[in-house]
Amino acid sequence: MSQLTLAVDPGGSFLKGFYTLESFQPQLILFEPEVAVVPFESLEAYEEAKIGQSSPENSAWIEYHGKFQAVGFLARKRFNADLQLQRRKFELALPKVLAMVGAIAEKHNLPNGTSINLGILLPWGEYQDRALFQKLITKALADYKFRGHEKSFSLDLFICLPEGGGVLTRGRSPSDSLKDLTITVIMLGYRDTSILLIERGEMSKGKTEPLGFSKMIDSVMAQTSGLNQHQLTAAICKAGKNVSPKMLEELASSLDSTYRDYEINTIRKAIINSRQEYWMMLSNWLKLQVPRDVDEVILSGGTAHYFRSQLNHLFSHVSSINWCENLETQISQNFAQIANKSLNYRLTDVYGLFFFLCGSSMRQNKVKLSV
Repeated sequence: MSQLTLAVDPGGSFLKGFYTLESFQPQLILFEPEVAVVPFESLEAYEEAKIGQSSPENSAWIEYHGKFQAVGFLARKRFNADLQLQRRKFELALPKVLAMVGAIAEKHNLPNGTSINLGILLPWGEYQDRALFQKLITKALADYKFRGHEKSFSLDLFICLPEGGGVLTRGRSPSDSLKDLTITVIMLGYRDTSILLIERGEMSKGKTEPLGFSKMIDSVMAQTSGLNQHQLTAAICKAGKNVSPKMLEELASSLDSTYRDYEINTIRKAIINSRQEYWMMLSNWLKLQVPRDVDEVILSGGTAHYFRSQLNHLFSHVSSINWCENLETQISQNFAQIANKSLNYRLTDVYGLFFFLCGSSMRQNKVKLSV
């Protein structure tokens, strides 16, 4: 019987997954993060009118419990879906996982009845819902449709870690013991900021706050007009810490050169102001949450790298600041398709979860064989 091992991070900037089939050859799959409930008639019209054949992850839609949902690129481009950042990740994770499993099944001709080992990352504030999510996803995987085709899979193993758990399990040297240390894991993403506190080998505390990069994006958009959220996010990252005006040119909509320069300067000023305001909120929150006597801080996520110099300064009193660089290097070397997309530091958490899931699967199989 076929088996799929899949680790998923249902993030706000990308839906990210690492998976493997029987032979251990990790593969990466990425979706845009949007989900949209749509009428079946609209999906019929889309299927009838489309010319050419895109990959299943770029044309993903599911049917479950009589509800039709487009996921990823299709939801963004065809149905103008938004990110629904006000909703819990746990709620949107169900259609995202169904779509990801369906896309992998199509790419590799996986038959119905394939068993799945599934790992997922959720914010600390939603980690308590992991048992409910396991129940819901087990039922959903057993009977749904992907792009109109019946799908039925069995969930053999389910693991949920709080955000940051993946880098904790894989982002440190195997020889470094946790037992005598106080460690804080800080995961700075697009939607949320999550913190895990580990004291003498045990996770003693966690907290999630909606203080992700989207806060800064919202502030910029409130001070400007006519900007696209996705283009703005990409341009801000390209513009760097000095906010290069050249990197903002694609955001200007005016054809008149005089007004175009004014528009670019307005956007640049809004970015600089919003960045200062956002960093003030974020750094104040981190000061309250991270103990002064912590031995090590582990930092990960796209937002963390955008504020890397500020975070290094904020935690300059800590003896060890761990940026999971070995893990990032492994990702860059093994997955060439992300080399030019600056995705490696956004994938460390789910990559760590993937290896943790594979290890748990091997231990489970050994137990089965010994019985």
